[in-house]
Amino acid sequence: MSNSKGKGNSNSMNSKYKIHVGILGGGITGLTAAFYLLRAGCQVTVIEARPQLGGLATYFDFGPFYWDKFYHCILTSDGPLLQLISDLGLSGEMRWTETKVGFFTNGHLHSMTTSMDFLRFPAISLWEKFRLGLGILSVSRIHDGLALEQEPIGPWLTQKFGKGNYQKLWEPLLKCKLGSARHQASASFIWATIKRLYSTREKNASKKERLGYVRGGYHTVFTRLAEQIETLGGKIVTGARVQQVSPADSGRVRVATAAGNLDFDSVVATMPSSAFAQVAPGLETEYRTRLEKMQYMGMVCAVMLLKRKLTPYYCTNLTDDLPFTGIIEMTNLISLDETQGRHLVYLPKYTSPGDPLLDASEEEVWNLFYPNLKKVIPDLKDGEIERRFVFRERLVQPIPVLDYSSLVPPMQTSIPGLLLANTTQIVNSTLNNNEMVRIAGKAVEMVLQNRHGLTGAIGSSVHGCIGSSEEKNSAPMLQAR
Repeated sequence: MSNSKGKGNSNSMNSKYKIHVGILGGGITGLTAAFYLLRAGCQVTVIEARPQLGGLATYFDFGPFYWDKFYHCILTSDGPLLQLISDLGLSGEMRWTETKVGFFTNGHLHSMTTSMDFLRFPAISLWEKFRLGLGILSVSRIHDGLALEQEPIGPWLTQKFGKGNYQKLWEPLLKCKLGSARHQASASFIWATIKRLYSTREKNASKKERLGYVRGGYHTVFTRLAEQIETLGGKIVTGARVQQVSPADSGRVRVATAAGNLDFDSVVATMPSSAFAQVAPGLETEYRTRLEKMQYMGMVCAVMLLKRKLTPYYCTNLTDDLPFTGIIEMTNLISLDETQGRHLVYLPKYTSPGDPLLDASEEEVWNLFYPNLKKVIPDLKDGEIERRFVFRERLVQPIPVLDYSSLVPPMQTSIPGLLLANTTQIVNSTLNNNEMVRIAGKAVEMVLQNRHGLTGAIGSSVHGCIGSSEEKNSAPMLQAR
């Protein structure tokens, strides 16, 4: 176990509001909540089970450089995340890039970036292109996807875009992204995906796509978050697995670890729902049932450092039957200066938590992925691959099933003072760091309101963390996060 202690809370709002809050989990949600709670004058302790901070958004030492373990990008419409970056003093480190989208279909690679690319795309007929454009226009005018939770995704897409587009484009893309879980998913999932990904297109006639990143990736963000938390007087404890969370005396919440017990005025848990159910035996049956009903997808991701560029595309969608979900060529978004001249490529595969691939050896995963990658990039040579890695997570993204919002466990649990803020609470959106920052801001508001009714004392930056922005849409691209 390692502790990091702060140097005083010089920027706190007012000492009379200093309650002690425990944050269970040192990922983007937990650290964001800790940062804003400290700025609001609370005392905060972050407890992280792993030795490294970051959770699903963590970074990796690739040798010549640090970068994100799994692929991430920032959209121009990511208000809460951009507010956090500003509050951390990192706005000057933001970089924006015009990116391109590719499609691999029927054994051939095509650009799907401009209107002309769309018109030349050979996989669908002119009529199907008209139906696709009309469908996108119709979807773009839907401002609330809640009603779409009642619509099975396949029939809805067929009705909106036509049978040909569904069979040739949408169904293969959904199979890549959701696997067999696509049969359980609602139309709100694809609506939210289109809404998010095409919000980053320029609002002028060019409709060019712009994506962003912080120089140094999330290594920079988490390093600054940890520094700010310590400067504001917070404490970060890593390598400390939570054994139990239970009510304590005087309305407090007790967190038990191998190193001992800690009592808090409030606790915000950011762990997956199944793990939370295991460590909180005092939860009421109805709340526990909600936790246990949450179904997750996992991820296996092969990552390569290459000596050459594969394609001009940041994201290549796959409609052919390949064992990975897409090709994310990160160095078509970020500068090669970030990677010391290496080309960084991700091959993600979304899968069920029980998939044998999650337990397969790195060599087994590579032997499955590499021959299929060569179907897309046949001239790729073994000697052009400098290094390769395989990363895995079992519990990544909740499956957006029918009537999902009615199943979501509330942030306030059945134990007073104990809140849950995790990925299952993403409703009408998709998994991304912007959503997790927004959820963190909501948890901060709830902690302060529960203790003090501080509706106006939280500050504009936290309110900015909670808000969302209107987004406009264009056409399908499922991989960017």
